[in-house]
Amino acid sequence: MAIIADKQYSLVDYAKQFDPSGQELAIAEVLSQSNDIIGDAIVCESSLDSGHEYAVRTGIPEGTWRRAYQGIEPAKATTKVVVESYGTLSAYSVVDKLVAEKGGHVEAVRTGQSRAIIAGMSNTMAGNLIYGNVGTNPERFTGLAARYCELSGAESSRNVINAGSSTADKNSSIYLVVWDTDKVFTFFPKGSKAGIQRVDHGLVNHIDANNNEYPAYKEYFEWKLGLAVQDWRFAGRICNIDTTNIPSDLIDKMCDLEERIQSLSMGKPVWYMNRTVKAALRKLASSRSNVQYTPDQLTARPLMTFNEIPVHICDAITDTEAIVQ
Repeated sequence: MAIIADKQYSLVDYAKQFDPSGQELAIAEVLSQSNDIIGDAIVCESSLDSGHEYAVRTGIPEGTWRRAYQGIEPAKATTKVVVESYGTLSAYSVVDKLVAEKGGHVEAVRTGQSRAIIAGMSNTMAGNLIYGNVGTNPERFTGLAARYCELSGAESSRNVINAGSSTADKNSSIYLVVWDTDKVFTFFPKGSKAGIQRVDHGLVNHIDANNNEYPAYKEYFEWKLGLAVQDWRFAGRICNIDTTNIPSDLIDKMCDLEERIQSLSMGKPVWYMNRTVKAALRKLASSRSNVQYTPDQLTARPLMTFNEIPVHICDAITDTEAIVQ
């Protein structure tokens, strides 16, 4: 199947395109199932081997009011070029031969171990999608928190709403993201198989902490991913949510943030919050009609929506954030 330029692809969608063997597809499915934000994110192939380059519009021509026989002054949109980096997350799966072959189900034992490791990689990547910062960890990529980190002074400050906490290091945030290929999206290195690689080394001699060898089944997993916020107007953050005393006007704050997003219809909008905040939202929503639980299928578990936008749990968002100034 050919990749359609204007179609929105998830990590699983891309893995299906690039991986006829099903190896990378199986990994992509576990990665996506482990964290909603991984499964939700729109994914693109990067424009460079080393990262992703795109143009951000910094000015829009206003046009000229004219009358008969009067010329029009030339005008053009102004842009700046941004290059985003990606991070490389790696892990080994090592299963002692004695453990793997006990019971005679080697592949089942190895698969169980691999799935646990891949799920852990998904958790780590989700954490970086929120809190990554190349300024402090240059081997990673910059996440949402560092892009929406000021209440004033930055362009993106327009989309940062203060929930009013004054309690240090006991705060959380809610994010609203409109995923789209020219707004907010993730990317993988050009020419790779969705940024995912698995190498099965089979049965090898592995070295323990004491530098002694033992036979073990070994696999290597690698995942390269980056985050691009090409248009900051399509995402936002409610910060300074006191997790010891959730504010009663949280639903009003969510309505405020919706209105600050440039458009909710020009992509795939999703709310992200942790379990503490979502539980509080459920209680606050008991008397509100704009927060609903509806099944997407007759037999499915009901899903929370806020003004018809899905509300997804993101365990990577902590309860211990510092106050955003």
